[in-house]
Amino acid sequence: MNALEQKTIQYWDNQPCNSQHSQADPNTEQYWNEITQRRYHVEPHIHDLANFHIWQGRRVLEIGCGIGTDAEQFVRHGAEYVGIDISQNSIDLCKKRFSVQNLSGEFYCRDSTDLDQIKNLREFDLIYSMGVIHHSPSPQKIIENAYNLLKPWGEFRFLVYAQHSWKSAMIQAGLDQFEAQAGCPYAETYDEDKIHWLVTGFFDIIDIRQDHCFMYNVEHYRQGQYVLEPWFAAMPESIKTAIRRHLGWHLCVKAIKKS
Repeated sequence: MNALEQKTIQYWDNQPCNSQHSQADPNTEQYWNEITQRRYHVEPHIHDLANFHIWQGRRVLEIGCGIGTDAEQFVRHGAEYVGIDISQNSIDLCKKRFSVQNLSGEFYCRDSTDLDQIKNLREFDLIYSMGVIHHSPSPQKIIENAYNLLKPWGEFRFLVYAQHSWKSAMIQAGLDQFEAQAGCPYAETYDEDKIHWLVTGFFDIIDIRQDHCFMYNVEHYRQGQYVLEPWFAAMPESIKTAIRRHLGWHLCVKAIKKS
């Protein structure tokens, strides 16, 4: 394991993504329900990327399951679910979540860039990865391994940060950072050309859509309040929609395994 990999693991272990979105006890359903509500209130486009309901009775692997918010939705909609993450703390929280909510799934602390660590997980109908590939300096390995683990005509759905976006412009200007917590060890941004290059030879792209611009005041948001920044509050909904569609922070990709 190199120094960057160690820093990345430590970064996500120190504060698993979205784990601060509730002040309730993690041993209660209230904690997990509040996290779920906040996630999909701010990022409703995830439902369109995942289409949780269509995977009933099918095998789903999530690369970078975090604390299991999307995992919960896949399982509640009847999927046979497996989640992996490089953060042991995140995996432990997933297991706690499923225990509290009496759900069934498999969780493993594994590195998606290392085929030897994941090849024994068997084949899947869907591999899903929300906000993970852009944190890896070896995205091609993730793509290749996803290809190897998918059944014929299986789908790979993933989300990466968009190069041509409002947030990317703010980061370049020194007015924002990649993640809510400072010190993210590695992050990359993508455009459609880079995505096509990444998946060439492995997947045919079904759809790429741009979405999501975080428009809320951060301090209010940390207190559980959804207060738009004044410049966004002054915009009509049509302009906010245009910003999400053309300057959104997320590129949502749906692809199918080449035969």
